[in-house]
Amino acid sequence: MAQKKDTEIEDFLTKYRRNLITDLDSSVYYINKVKIISERKGDNFYLSKGLYGLGYCFYQKGDIEKAQYYIKKSIPVAFRSDNFQTQALAYNQLGLIENNKSNYQLAIQLFLKSLKISEKRELNEKSFALKNLGNLFLSQNDTVQAIQYFQEDYRFTKEKNLISEQFGSSNNLGMILRKKNPDSALMYFKDALSIARQLDQKKWQYDIHINLAVFFMGDQRKNLAAALLHLKAAKILIEDIGDSSLNFLYYYNLGGYHYKKKQYSEAITYYLKAEKIADNPAIPLDYKISLMDDLNTVFSKNGDYKEAYQYLKIYNKLNDSIFSVEKNRNINEIITRYEVDKKNSQIKLLNQQKELQEKKNKLVVVTSLLSIFILTGFLYFGYKRAQFLKKLRLQENINHQQEKERLLREQELKEMTALVKGQDIERNRIAKDLHDGVAGDLAGIKLLLAKENADLNNKNLDKIQDNISNLFQEIREISHNLSINNLRDKNLKDLLLDLKTIYEQRNEFSFYLYIYPENALDDLSEIKKINLYRILQELLNNISRHAKATEVELSVNRDLNDINIFITDNGVGFSMNEKGVGLKNIQDRLEIISGEINIQSTKDKGTTVIIDLKQ
Repeated sequence: MAQKKDTEIEDFLTKYRRNLITDLDSSVYYINKVKIISERKGDNFYLSKGLYGLGYCFYQKGDIEKAQYYIKKSIPVAFRSDNFQTQALAYNQLGLIENNKSNYQLAIQLFLKSLKISEKRELNEKSFALKNLGNLFLSQNDTVQAIQYFQEDYRFTKEKNLISEQFGSSNNLGMILRKKNPDSALMYFKDALSIARQLDQKKWQYDIHINLAVFFMGDQRKNLAAALLHLKAAKILIEDIGDSSLNFLYYYNLGGYHYKKKQYSEAITYYLKAEKIADNPAIPLDYKISLMDDLNTVFSKNGDYKEAYQYLKIYNKLNDSIFSVEKNRNINEIITRYEVDKKNSQIKLLNQQKELQEKKNKLVVVTSLLSIFILTGFLYFGYKRAQFLKKLRLQENINHQQEKERLLREQELKEMTALVKGQDIERNRIAKDLHDGVAGDLAGIKLLLAKENADLNNKNLDKIQDNISNLFQEIREISHNLSINNLRDKNLKDLLLDLKTIYEQRNEFSFYLYIYPENALDDLSEIKKINLYRILQELLNNISRHAKATEVELSVNRDLNDINIFITDNGVGFSMNEKGVGLKNIQDRLEIISGEINIQSTKDKGTTVIIDLKQ
């Protein structure tokens, strides 16, 4: 039975997809709407989409822990609702995460699980799994397996007329075959360029022109004139795209073009232009490493050995850094750069040994060797002892520093706890004064007015009595909100429901409260309950005063010991640079209960606050 479409949720899904590339924060807002609405409606099909979408957004933001959390949560929900597309996407995305962690065996299993679901249900998501399997085997230098998966993806996307996906498989096959089978590689590159032009994807066109320039500068199909034409085409596209970081590969490969022509001065000029852009975060580290290596080579060719040595030092430093980070991984070669013969510094050691004098006195030789052995032993053990003492002193310093930091941290936490406790005591005192003093006086005034008006029957006095009653009620609510005793007597769920009632009575905005499961907040310790309530109270107060919102949603979700809270509004948003006393108090309270806060705000699109708390 086909899933019935929900127009409200579909509208938010459309907005989520539309903003994925250009405005990720807005996508988080819209996909969280999908999650909240589907939870409210009890629709597991859309709930699995919402959970997966949140995971995907956090993956794009680089928060892998949260990405895994939401993607894993989406799978059982997708199974319960027969949402096979989300199942395939979730396993595929988890495979990518494990692949990035170098857990290749687990990544393969997850990709194959996604592939199996896609094939059984005839889903187009099969293409994603095939490409990821191909890329994984390519990263392990298993080109036979990689080609097998890329070619299967090429046939599948062609058969299903998945034009945009066909571009990826064509480009991948062009890159992997350009040395082994240049004719086939050229065919695939031309196919990819045709698709990019058909879809008017200028960035894709740029990528293929760079790849073709590299291809024609290679020894297999060397055609420098054709390479230059493709570089010029790439330059025109850079201006159309408006991304200056793309100039890196243009200048880099233009330098390679002049190097191939033995025009070393011109090559240096363009390599140095590429170097000026290399610090852009969009430029991968291995690109920078390759550029430093080529600058070393071209300066050597040009006779400037001093400058060549400087770039050799930078190359070695960068190469060491990437090795230390990815020592267990095989680093893929840079596909879109020109191919040059890599030259590593070689030190030629000339080992010349003098012939030993023949027939020396055996006793002298043995005695000498024994003396050297004993001396070496003393030196070795002395050296090892010195090393051990040095490590011991270093570890003692580290332990001392760690203990110092721990004590400072404990002191800061004590100070924050004392400050927050002092605030709560002061709140309690004010609440008591309001309740016993101001509220009592108002009650007395109301009784006097009622007594005087018993004979006068004055309507104005009746109105004054009504206003006093309303004011009395407001003071009573303020007193209850401030009072620590009121918080101790109720659980957090009931306190939040009271807050919801207050805002509904004020008619400030529509307030939606979702707690899943219903007992998610029942077992909180008193200190966590009170601090979390004060945090949410402060956030809602900020929305009331500044956001100009018409809708506010507070969603509490719990998975085992992890509590995740979303507060979203559709107000005016605010600048992330604006940090007032209220936010400082919130952060202090979160420190006490080991919580984390993430605030995402977009002008005229509202604000989303995410609080993560471990029980």
